[in-house]
Amino acid sequence: MVRIRARELGLDFGTLPTGKYNAITDVPGVTVGHVSLIQGHGRLIPGQGPVRTGITAILPHGGNLYTQKCPAAVFPFNGYGKSIGMMYVEELGICENPILITNTLSIASALEGGIDWVLRHNPGVGISERTPNITIFECDDGYLNDTRGRHVKREHAWQAIATASGGSVPEGNVGAGVGMSTVAYKSGVGTCSRIIKNSLGTWTLGVLMVCNFGEREDLIIKGIPFGRMFPVNEAPTHRNSNITIIATDAPLTCPQLKRLAKRPPLGLSRVGNICRWGCGNIEMAFSNYPWIHPQAKPLIIDNAEFLDPFMMAVSDASEEACLNSLFQAETMVGVNNQVREKIPVVQIITYLKNSNRLW
Repeated sequence: MVRIRARELGLDFGTLPTGKYNAITDVPGVTVGHVSLIQGHGRLIPGQGPVRTGITAILPHGGNLYTQKCPAAVFPFNGYGKSIGMMYVEELGICENPILITNTLSIASALEGGIDWVLRHNPGVGISERTPNITIFECDDGYLNDTRGRHVKREHAWQAIATASGGSVPEGNVGAGVGMSTVAYKSGVGTCSRIIKNSLGTWTLGVLMVCNFGEREDLIIKGIPFGRMFPVNEAPTHRNSNITIIATDAPLTCPQLKRLAKRPPLGLSRVGNICRWGCGNIEMAFSNYPWIHPQAKPLIIDNAEFLDPFMMAVSDASEEACLNSLFQAETMVGVNNQVREKIPVVQIITYLKNSNRLW
């Protein structure tokens, strides 16, 4: 069955227009790569399978990220997570390598793959140049995946980076989203974008999200508490994490990017993410403006007229990306034949239509 994105079903997400693909790759230069690992079925044999996991890479631009760094910021809205490289970004305000997202116990392998990539493309690292910072984010996919097996290897991280491309971005059960769950439904990767016009030009902002949070009762769509309408037949998912990556080509400073990185929870709250005790909400934002405009003088514009549309874009796009991750995912059977059902899109859309909540 072909899954349809939230906007295509008639849901409205603010007033700003989307980019061509309605994806983070609408930001010029940004590419995304996925490696999905789906193997085996039946009883869990720790270290062997079944395998329901993967890794996703986001490249801020098409140049050498180590030598052409991007201003960046991170924000742990709820710091229940085991990410790598955030402290460096917080201190220096730069992104200098591909951003990787995978499952919790595979972050070490992802780190090795990221380092392999940097060393291959920068022969002076560790000799005449300093060591790199690799930024890696994680979510726990243990309900469906043999997470003790650490099946994501360094070569998978390399492959995700090497195959990253622009254009349409696969969503749902792909890459880091293969084993993820949200409000006890199958979720995964979701993305979208916004176009912002102001006196300085036309800019693009994109969001990519790996959704993995909440209990069924939390689910809200367009103000309707759907989580209370559908029976809960599966285990809750509240002890997980939600990762949001924000990209833009606008000339934003590190403090401005930090302010954007604080906004995804506003959009996620519209879907019912109350950020439970064990649910990490981790955000990162970057701008590739210096790479697109290498000869341009730095621009520092810090007023409401300039920045407010970007804040609006992040909030609206975060809501949409989350629903895309749910609407694009398919039912998956994992370890011990545990199941995450796809969200009942037809019932939800029918209810919203009858309630005049669709545009």
